[in-house]
Amino acid sequence: MCGGGAFATGQRGWVGAGRSRSAATATAPACSASMPLPVLPLLALMLARQAAAGICWTGMDRGGRCSSVAALRVGRAECCAGGARAPAAWSPRDLDSGEIFFYKALSGGVPCTACAESCADVSCGAGRRCVVRGGRARCVCAAACRRVGAVCGTDGRTYSSLCKLRRRACRRRTKHLTLDYPGPCQEGSCDLVRCGGDKRCVLDAELGAHCVRCGSCNVAGSPVCAVDGRTYAGFCALRKAACERGRALPLAYRGPCIANATCAMIKCGSGQRCISGGASGARCVSCGSCEGGRARRQLCGSDARTYHSWCQLQRATCHAGRVVDPMHPGACKGSKNVTDIGVTRRRGKKEIGVDITGVL
Repeated sequence: MCGGGAFATGQRGWVGAGRSRSAATATAPACSASMPLPVLPLLALMLARQAAAGICWTGMDRGGRCSSVAALRVGRAECCAGGARAPAAWSPRDLDSGEIFFYKALSGGVPCTACAESCADVSCGAGRRCVVRGGRARCVCAAACRRVGAVCGTDGRTYSSLCKLRRRACRRRTKHLTLDYPGPCQEGSCDLVRCGGDKRCVLDAELGAHCVRCGSCNVAGSPVCAVDGRTYAGFCALRKAACERGRALPLAYRGPCIANATCAMIKCGSGQRCISGGASGARCVSCGSCEGGRARRQLCGSDARTYHSWCQLQRATCHAGRVVDPMHPGACKGSKNVTDIGVTRRRGKKEIGVDITGVL
């Protein structure tokens, strides 16, 4: 390079011959002034990009800090150009992933500024609206609805209004939670359920009522045997039959039903055990743990014991080695074996916790 070569020549002359520093630099004009100097424009470009670069965030957290990265090495104008479904935020400092991590861990996020300080041109999507809080625009859940009174959600929970159901779905960002039917959620019967359109009321395995479409089965699958002792042409046909029947129809085992079936004749899947009994002669039941799953409702089993969920009833069937079917929702009358660790008995004025996990 011209500048570097001149400096090297000058250094050799100064060290070797003892020339003055001015003499050494006198050799510099030997390089042509018309020769390109690529370093300076490149350095200027890098400095300009570094000055304009920053981080674009999907939104701002509390305290004026951001934690969810949308894009790296972008300027404010590019970050806040619009078209986003929610207000974005920008920070001028370009950080690497390690620095961002430590900001999140130690400071609760990176200091940032919101792109939008008003709700003009801010689109939040269905079920959400834009509000200005703390000097910045935010999208909040605000479902608009006209229906009043309790409703049942597809999660089997009763909500005091359709608005509260929609707000919960918005906050949890789940598309699966929608209105199942008006009125409180029903258990054990479809008498009070009014399904709209082509939907029908069906009781699930835990005897909770739901509105579903029965649909049709265009392609036949592998035959399966249900607990009613009938063979169905695949799982679709089994679900359709349960829908038309109005009650869940559990699978007994894969393959066509066998007359007078015994456990020696059928093969169960991993984590299952074959139990003799019922209309199918034998069935495969799950023996897995119920830990971590949300207990939905109590069930009274055909063995006159109360179970905290369908899973626990199935697990009890597995360990007992005999078929136990749900009889009705809620506790069995006179049942002393409630499979809920939280059950307590009162003895005088003293309350004693009863650990009955061994019942299963």
